Amino acid sequence: MTAEEPRLYGHWRAERGWGVGALGTGQTVIVFVAVLAPVLIASFAPRAALALALVSVIVVVGVTVRVNGSTAVEAMTRRFRFSSARAKGWTELSGGLITEHPRMHDLPGVMAPLVALDTEDGRGGRQCLVLDRSTGTLSAVLRSAPAGLDLADRASADEWVACWGAWLADLGHRPVIRHIAVTVDTAPGGLADTDYLRARMSPDAPPLARDMMTELIELTPTTSAQTDCRVTITLDPNRAAPRPRDLLASVAEVTRWLPGLEAGLSACGVAVLGRESVSGLTARVRSAFDPVAREAIARQGEQQQLRQWAQAAPVAAQELWDCYQHDSGLSVSWALREAPRQAVSSRVLVPLLAPGPYPRRVSLLYQPYPADQAAARVESEINAGQIRQAWSQRTRRDETQRERDDRERAMQAAREEAEGAGVGRLTVYVTTTVTDPEELPAAVADVEQRAGAAKLRLRRMWGAQSTGFAAGLGVGLNPNELATRGRGR
Repeated sequence: MTAEEPRLYGHWRAERGWGVGALGTGQTVIVFVAVLAPVLIASFAPRAALALALVSVIVVVGVTVRVNGSTAVEAMTRRFRFSSARAKGWTELSGGLITEHPRMHDLPGVMAPLVALDTEDGRGGRQCLVLDRSTGTLSAVLRSAPAGLDLADRASADEWVACWGAWLADLGHRPVIRHIAVTVDTAPGGLADTDYLRARMSPDAPPLARDMMTELIELTPTTSAQTDCRVTITLDPNRAAPRPRDLLASVAEVTRWLPGLEAGLSACGVAVLGRESVSGLTARVRSAFDPVAREAIARQGEQQQLRQWAQAAPVAAQELWDCYQHDSGLSVSWALREAPRQAVSSRVLVPLLAPGPYPRRVSLLYQPYPADQAAARVESEINAGQIRQAWSQRTRRDETQRERDDRERAMQAAREEAEGAGVGRLTVYVTTTVTDPEELPAAVADVEQRAGAAKLRLRRMWGAQSTGFAAGLGVGLNPNELATRGRGR
């Protein structure tokens, strides 16, 4: 008998458009305009054509030359925006303890439009909905406990992954859903675990047993880890039919959608423990900004005192080009640059999600395309691949193997979409935090090594560290949407 081969998953691909070679659609248009403009001008203004040709060369070089995975123009634009923001004081926050602030509930950076609302969950309890005042979206944070794969058989793991794919595909048929985020937060064990164990020691236990348990409890902070998983669902009430008239109706519309989404997660091997409360979410955000206070906040008594959203904001924060300083922590964030090229197993992300010596937060952000637009998107990618193939034949350039594989994956995506699969945009944000600046190089190396073991290629978010930090918190922010509107600072 031969052992059954494990099921593999893959064939992720990035949207490319009909750009030539490695260029995107917009970059291809810019290159063609830069090349043709001097030729057209030369017919009636030769002197102007020479100057324009020099400008065209600079434009073509800026669009085609790549620096750390992005074009030279994008790198210079990012540097200019960061320098401009720093000159205007947008990269720093110094709240102080006695400073009067008329908008004290605002968080720094792109989190400024977010406000936590304490609402009824429709089942006799309370829930927290995060309102984005810029877009009007509402985000619900679900506390979850996913079943591990260590003790699960292969058939159960395959069934969970299949149900997860079906759950994501179903999101395309729910127009009110903007995006979802799965956030896994890990940190080394601390004093909160020892307090939990000490409180459960029986006072009537034999002295020998108490001494042995005390010794084990003292070793707990160095041998245990804290792991927290939550699913954030962001909904847009303005897409509902009929459209809600006010905020109260929007909250009721969002609350009506949540039970069905929670029920779908149970088939994916994810147990929903409940919806996050305002105090719980405030404690999580506060712990992210002030990691030294994580142990005190983890205690139930301290967490109950964090009832106002204003208490989640840091006292001071400063965004640097390569890191983000906030209260007692120093964080570095990455974004997904390229998904695994090969087929992978269901355990591929274990190295990245497993606890380590430094606190780490991994957030998978998925933006589903509406079902009525998915077919058009995959068809446009097929047409773009055919255009690139025709261009290669016209210029007598041999097509690379990667281009052929990309075209085959686009066709496979179209076939799977026709069979009912969902189409969406997936990205990953990773953040590591240290309290000692001397430990930062080791923490950065730890994340990059784990990402390599998980078959992911990450790119450090130079000049956008505060945005990456906020996107990984799982509070309903999508950096892809932030690019289309002004930043809330």
